[in-house]
Amino acid sequence: MTTPAYRGQDYLSFPQIETFARDLAAALPQWVALEDVGESRGGRALLLLTLGDQSGAVDDQPAFWLDGGTHAPEWTGVMAALFSVSRWAEQLASGDGAAQAWFRAHTVYCMPCISPDGLQAMFEGQPFLRSVLRPPKPGEVRSGFEPRDIDGDGAVRWMRWKDPAGPFIADPDLPLFMRPRRIDDDPADAWFLADEGEFLDWDGVRWSAATRRFGLDLNRNYPEAWRPFSMFGMDSGAFPLSEPESRAVVDSFAARRNIACALTNHTYTGALLTAPARVDDPLGDQDVRMLELLADDAVDGTHYRVIRKHPDFTYDPKNPAIGCWDDCLCNTFGVAGYTLELWDPFRHAGVDNLTPAKFFMKPDPAKIRALIAKFAEDPEATRPWQPFDHPQLGPVEIGGIDYMRTMRNPPVALLEAECERGYTVADRLRRALPRAHATATVAARGDKVYEVRFVLENRGFLPTGSLAFAEEKGMTLPVSAALETPDGVQQLSGTRARALTHMDGWGTLRVSSSTNALYPSLPSRGNRAHTSWLVRGKGAVRIAWQAGRAGRGQLTVELS
Repeated sequence: MTTPAYRGQDYLSFPQIETFARDLAAALPQWVALEDVGESRGGRALLLLTLGDQSGAVDDQPAFWLDGGTHAPEWTGVMAALFSVSRWAEQLASGDGAAQAWFRAHTVYCMPCISPDGLQAMFEGQPFLRSVLRPPKPGEVRSGFEPRDIDGDGAVRWMRWKDPAGPFIADPDLPLFMRPRRIDDDPADAWFLADEGEFLDWDGVRWSAATRRFGLDLNRNYPEAWRPFSMFGMDSGAFPLSEPESRAVVDSFAARRNIACALTNHTYTGALLTAPARVDDPLGDQDVRMLELLADDAVDGTHYRVIRKHPDFTYDPKNPAIGCWDDCLCNTFGVAGYTLELWDPFRHAGVDNLTPAKFFMKPDPAKIRALIAKFAEDPEATRPWQPFDHPQLGPVEIGGIDYMRTMRNPPVALLEAECERGYTVADRLRRALPRAHATATVAARGDKVYEVRFVLENRGFLPTGSLAFAEEKGMTLPVSAALETPDGVQQLSGTRARALTHMDGWGTLRVSSSTNALYPSLPSRGNRAHTSWLVRGKGAVRIAWQAGRAGRGQLTVELS
């Protein structure tokens, strides 16, 4: 059976995403498994792909988590996740020795589309929605203007109509750009500007917006620092994990305690977001520095930036975002977690946008004009203003950009390159996992008396607990070793099971003074742990070990 491949050639609908995932698992059963870990409100499968040697214990190996599609319009995050899985699967299927060796010792979990209902609705032309199709509250009365495709061209564009009270003025040199009105402008040149749409239960007079039909932001529904929250007309849900999608994500993640690093794909900014998340973030300086250091390595050569969520990606310091999945990764699970904001339309347009979160709160008209000018170069991405007889407003004009394939996601011709960047980041992060290497030696200490000496070593970037915060709060599995002896072999001292210390990764060492090339030294803890047992007898003994998130295993040595 031919291994299916996704190479960023186009945006896929959810049925196509599901078909790809099921076909991939069927084509490579030795390397890929697929589970339905839940069901969306609309009855669609919540899919989880597991890449690793399926003949082994994939859940006992250090693991990397990748997901996309938390937000319905952010198609590129889903496509980049599929692209990464496809690339890894192709390497495995082709017999790539390095890839096969890595996946025999490590695992990747991928949940490519967390909000399948929302993605599919927008794929079919639904107006902008944030995440899922949670219905309005029972008894809620909605009235006012609601975006929708009223001219039937398959996209919700912009709509304008002239009125002396309008807050916009048409740019004479760039017709699609509507600049903010100034005091000296002639009222006769003023326009109202809105998304294409109609009024619900209209009183025939007021031009005001309706509340969002689907207002829940799934990325405010996770348990970390959750509280009732509202911003941009979107809310955090009735309670933490009130949605089947967020519940399935957390349940799936929590069940896999071998996960040491995670990446959640979003759009748009062209940045890898890292801790701290807020002014009172519980992560210590060592964790924050290590996360940032790894992020710098991950984005090298991609043109992506590394941005700290606090204070550099905070929309409103007085109303900090809560219930975010990446914050939950770090602060609830103690896992090195990141958000990747794929696609930078500003860079595409040759515009610097160094403070993207502030741009949302205080947009710069000059930068908006530059974006529209760039998109206008592609006739398929924009449509000129065209007159339309609106059933409520009368004569209006409809035109503008295809928002979903310009601002929110790249034009199709640029999708493959953006997926390639997403793959680069994901591939580097999965290679940063902790990795335990175990050895044991036997030394004679008398007549049929032996010392069994056991050494664990962490050879990965990340510590065996992933974050120091996880070790401090007991969020990660411990490090331990236990001796198992056959009949005829007697243990002479101590306990069979031994608690060992967590071990640093070489990334931990990079944030300490021990890697200052001017003043080199060794770390205070280091990357090794050990213990030993005295036994009497002959035969083989087995040592079963666990190394936090660096995996678990066993080895056997002969007493001789």
